[in-house]
Amino acid sequence: MRLATPTLATGARLGSAPRATPTSAATWAPRGRWGAWPDAETRAWRNKAHAALDTLWRRGDMSRSAAYGWMATAMGLPQEEAHMGRMDPDECRRLIHLVKARSR
Repeated sequence: MRLATPTLATGARLGSAPRATPTSAATWAPRGRWGAWPDAETRAWRNKAHAALDTLWRRGDMSRSAAYGWMATAMGLPQEEAHMGRMDPDECRRLIHLVKARSR
């Protein structure tokens, strides 16, 4: 008896699907949903905003979870919606400004 090779609905063999690269991957959003595919500008601003926010907890000012809580409060967002994957470039610039203002 010979077993068939498992396939996807598209007919492709399992394990043969192309892997996402850092430049092609979607952004993971909370509650198991995929965010919109960000363009290069949005990805760049999200990376900058993430780096700015990370300075708050990496230098020991607060814990990582406290930094995200601060971000939610500072931006007027519910905790569950305070996620980089939901931000557009304007919101990223605003977050960077808020972090810089807090650090002064």
